[in-house]
Amino acid sequence: MRNRFAGGAVADAWLGAYAELLAQQASIVSPRWAFDGERVAAEPWFANESGSLTSRLLALEQTPLPFKRRNLYTPSVEVPLKLRAGRPAKSADKKRRANAERQHRFRNRRKAELATLRALATA
Repeated sequence: MRNRFAGGAVADAWLGAYAELLAQQASIVSPRWAFDGERVAAEPWFANESGSLTSRLLALEQTPLPFKRRNLYTPSVEVPLKLRAGRPAKSADKKRRANAERQHRFRNRRKAELATLRALATA
């Protein structure tokens, strides 16, 4: 984004930091591209435009580490999703159907085994 608009360098750094933060929260490995050298802001960037000393100190203290690494400072970063690694959750109805199918397969295997044993016993 660096070459597309004036704030593109900061947007690149923000994207890398956000990707790393999401990966940490989901307990997965961060993408390699998030650590490219181009994903670091050349100068410190503060989210609060007022520039007051208090807001800057607050940002310096509370900024998550992935953002600090990229020279970006913001007192909070919103993650609108609750992330977790692994499969998506299944509804109770899907779980019931899957269990019923598994039981059906199990019973059919047992019937086949019984039929084989009976055939061997009569032979």
